[in-house]
Amino acid sequence: MNILARLSLPVVAVLLSGMSLGFSPARADEFPTNTSTIESLTPEQAKRLVTEFKGAYYLNLVGPPTLDAGAAKALAEFKGGALVLNCLTTLDADTIKALAVFQGQHLYLDGLTTLDTDSAKALAEFKGRSLRLNGLATLDADTAKALAEFKGESLFVNGLTTLDADTAKVLAGFKGGALVLDGLTTLDTDTAKALAEFKGEVLFFNGLTTLDADTAKALAESRAHVLFLNGLTTLDADTAKALAESKGHVLSLDGLTTLDADTAKALVSSKAWNGQLPTLTALDSTDSVAVAKALATREGPLSLPTLKKISPKTLTALIEKRDVKIPLIETLELIQEPDGSPNEDFLIPEGFKQ
Repeated sequence: MNILARLSLPVVAVLLSGMSLGFSPARADEFPTNTSTIESLTPEQAKRLVTEFKGAYYLNLVGPPTLDAGAAKALAEFKGGALVLNCLTTLDADTIKALAVFQGQHLYLDGLTTLDTDSAKALAEFKGRSLRLNGLATLDADTAKALAEFKGESLFVNGLTTLDADTAKVLAGFKGGALVLDGLTTLDTDTAKALAEFKGEVLFFNGLTTLDADTAKALAESRAHVLFLNGLTTLDADTAKALAESKGHVLSLDGLTTLDADTAKALVSSKAWNGQLPTLTALDSTDSVAVAKALATREGPLSLPTLKKISPKTLTALIEKRDVKIPLIETLELIQEPDGSPNEDFLIPEGFKQ
């Protein structure tokens, strides 16, 4: 199965806070009406929850913030596909060991903000497909090395906004299919070189809003099959040229909202770039005709599905490419030529009337 399909599982959340089981909160082995008020969950309560949600895919626990090993062991008996325990803010190694025996596919622990090495080793024993730890704000090299031993397909650590090269190097040793680092807002060259060693299918860096040419050159050496950089809204020509050097992966830049001619030329020269520009709504820069001419030379499909504003000359240049995907031409707003030249009448070519 394609890794992207695996990452797009339907979310069928079971919110326990919406349950009204009719129990009095005074009884420790029963539930209050609103489970988010529970301060601790007993093993008896956990067993009853597992029974209540027999046949459900997700068990999403809204409260409590902590869990002991006995209750964790009971929750791990849930036979559904995912345990969502994002309410938990702290867990000791014994409790994590108890949770790690869960035989479903996905374990969500986004509430954890810190993780020690012993706990990471225990989590790595989870046999499911994906492990989510999006609350972690920091990660040291020893803990990352332990976590990288997880044998599943996808590791999510989107809470990390920065990552040093040493930690990145051991994290890149994760042998699953997808390493998701969408929280990173900055990336230096050394860290990029370390992460480029990841040998799985997909690397996610959708939190990056800027990228310099040296870092881009390091990422171009990535061994991953797909590289996501969808947070970038602009890209200079030097950075685009550096990324274009990649030979080994698919490059996704779906967040680009502007494009100059030199950058467009660099992108279309890349065999890695996927040709998708889903957030580019206007070609209205002074060099828009040159941008369109460059894009039209791409080998393979080109898609601008949200295009709204374009001048007649720019549109004429763009649709020289027969396999370009744009909205219906009659829905586009034809603007004045951005370079100040006079507008010309535009006739829809026969091949584009459909």
